[in-house]
Amino acid sequence: MLSRQRLIFAALCLCGCALSLDAQPAASARPVRIAVFNSQAVFDSMPERAAAESAFALEQAKARTMLAEATDSLRQTVEEFARSEQRLSPRQREATTLHLRAREILVEEMVANLDDVIARRNEELQAPLRKRLLSAVQDFRRREGYDLILDVSQAPFVADADPRIDITSALLRLLRASEPTRGQSK
Repeated sequence: MLSRQRLIFAALCLCGCALSLDAQPAASARPVRIAVFNSQAVFDSMPERAAAESAFALEQAKARTMLAEATDSLRQTVEEFARSEQRLSPRQREATTLHLRAREILVEEMVANLDDVIARRNEELQAPLRKRLLSAVQDFRRREGYDLILDVSQAPFVADADPRIDITSALLRLLRASEPTRGQSK
């Protein structure tokens, strides 16, 4: 999707073009066509989204299980150390304490990295959906002759828009009509 600055710039350019077109003779002037849509509503309605969310939930559960196993293993090792600590020599106690601290640091790093890994994987799973949505918007714009299509869910600078220019339902119909077959990945 376009960045907000680029979108604002494009909107301003089109408005400027429209103003300059108004100064030209009416015969050569073509009205600027602008439409809005709600990408979140379209994205939420995409059937493939459920499959992506399901895959993401499964991977998230596996990551939590792996983290729980590492945490449980560390806790068990600490408990074993506490039970046998009195029988160890000072040197063995120190070596075991250092080993436990190293394992604890590894678990802490795993926890710290887990959020990044999960966010990155979620992005990977949703990227094909966003690409398909963008392609549908581009196809719709070309086919219907729009000059600019704004995403009202991503652009808070759109204070109000006439419902007649909202193409969300048309995009949903287009996406449903071109729905990928089961098992086909885009």
